[in-house]
Amino acid sequence: MKRRTMLFVCGMSLLTLVGCAGKGEVVMVNIPAEQPAAVSTSVTPQGLRVAVETFEDSRQTKARLGTRSHLWGGESHFDVPGGSSSDAATQALVRYLNRHGWQARVVKPGTALSGADLTISGHLQALSVDAKSRVGSTKLTTTSKITIRALNGADGSAVRMTLNGAGSDSVFWFEPKDAEQLINTMLDDSFARLFQSTKVEGTVLRLRD
Repeated sequence: MKRRTMLFVCGMSLLTLVGCAGKGEVVMVNIPAEQPAAVSTSVTPQGLRVAVETFEDSRQTKARLGTRSHLWGGESHFDVPGGSSSDAATQALVRYLNRHGWQARVVKPGTALSGADLTISGHLQALSVDAKSRVGSTKLTTTSKITIRALNGADGSAVRMTLNGAGSDSVFWFEPKDAEQLINTMLDDSFARLFQSTKVEGTVLRLRD
């Protein structure tokens, strides 16, 4: 029995060593997360018509989304398909707004969208997901900070907000989907503040009292 136990422990240690060996790979994380084909992306016709300008990437480190530190040394990195975290965050906001009844679409900065009730622009100041492997688990952390300006087409007034997000999780055996789920959930939670802190009066967005 002791011999079997020892062989099992050694086998698990070997699996952990193989699974955590750092090779400098780039692990892709989908932002926004991929949706099943059966999920409807239709919007409510009565929702605000919103033009969302691609966020300006103001992060200090723009080359990647985050880092995974492996148990036995070495690192690999997280990034988004296409390599632009600001584009990914913009698309995530657009999808969130559409899911909640607004009619949102991405436009290039400075490009007017005919008939838009609201134009949102902003700066991506932080967006990252990191993972650190330990004996028996991997700790994931994620943060975001997006400053936005929502310009009302009807009267030229503007609403300014900072959307902050943070999240953490611990998993026994890490898979890229763990990082993807955590960062997308965190972004949705931060975007929720836009609805919690504002109200719509006709076609104009106002801060709640």
